[in-house]
Amino acid sequence: MHIHIENDPAGPDALQLPQALLMQRLEANPALRGRFTLSENSDPQRVGDFLPAADIVWAGRKFPLYQHLSSASTLGWVQVMSAGVESWLEKWPDAVQLTNASGVHGDKGAEFILMSALMFNYGIPGFLQDQAARQWRPTFGGCARGKKVLLLGLGGIGSAAAALLTRQGYKVTGVTRSGESTADVARCIRIADVDAELADTDVLVSTLPLTPATDGLFSRQRLATLPARAGVIIVGRARVFDYDALSDMLTAGQLAGAVLDVFNEEPLPQGDALWQCPRLIITPHCSLDDHGAYLDGCLTLFEQNLERYLAKEPLINRVSKEKGY
Repeated sequence: MHIHIENDPAGPDALQLPQALLMQRLEANPALRGRFTLSENSDPQRVGDFLPAADIVWAGRKFPLYQHLSSASTLGWVQVMSAGVESWLEKWPDAVQLTNASGVHGDKGAEFILMSALMFNYGIPGFLQDQAARQWRPTFGGCARGKKVLLLGLGGIGSAAAALLTRQGYKVTGVTRSGESTADVARCIRIADVDAELADTDVLVSTLPLTPATDGLFSRQRLATLPARAGVIIVGRARVFDYDALSDMLTAGQLAGAVLDVFNEEPLPQGDALWQCPRLIITPHCSLDDHGAYLDGCLTLFEQNLERYLAKEPLINRVSKEKGY
């Protein structure tokens, strides 16, 4: 079989997959040794030169690959080096399996979420605002133990975050489509039942992907149900939330704070009002990525899936067009 590597010429060196590195990994695995030929490309204009010979594609960049699939008659599977693939799904052919890198972000994402939750518990967003205004306003709260976290999404990142939050003493309610999960949560509910939980929430965390069901899910009306003590952490897709409503609530003191890592337009425009929003901490879409370990994690997942693909077994992280992730 032939594997074609599509690297991102604009991406960091740490996320480039050299053909020689992949071959080294394949040859070190007895189940994969001698089974594949490779090609590599980083020129967006030359995608069509390689796809006709490809059985498998490693997609190291997000580009409209589906536009080229008509010439890829032998292609059976594409592994994407990211978690979000919603921009591809509408036109994706059923005959080609698509898998993502969900879960590779888990460890760092979980620590980032725990850190953000603890910042709310100790009033850090408010202290940063007071520092900028040179105001001395001490507040005296307690430990995080027993505080209530509503965790939207229990995939790789959400499940890892649930474990750390629970270990810290938070009482975590997970939210999934089905209302079921094996994650370390006190209980799990369906998305349809989330409204009953909001008024008693201390920390709202979203790791949700963008799907037709989640687009605009947290409207102004729904966010207004949160208590003023609540903090909001968003590391999933931005369009799940009404950011204008979040900004208005933070400005009015109706939320304790927010940590936003994702935005509808990135980089966030210089003139965007969010830059001046009180009690808001902005991180530039980097909370989940560990460039020192990410490529290795993706390669480990790819090797596991290569073994499954050869054995005609179900692939890990196969994306469902119906679910949107």
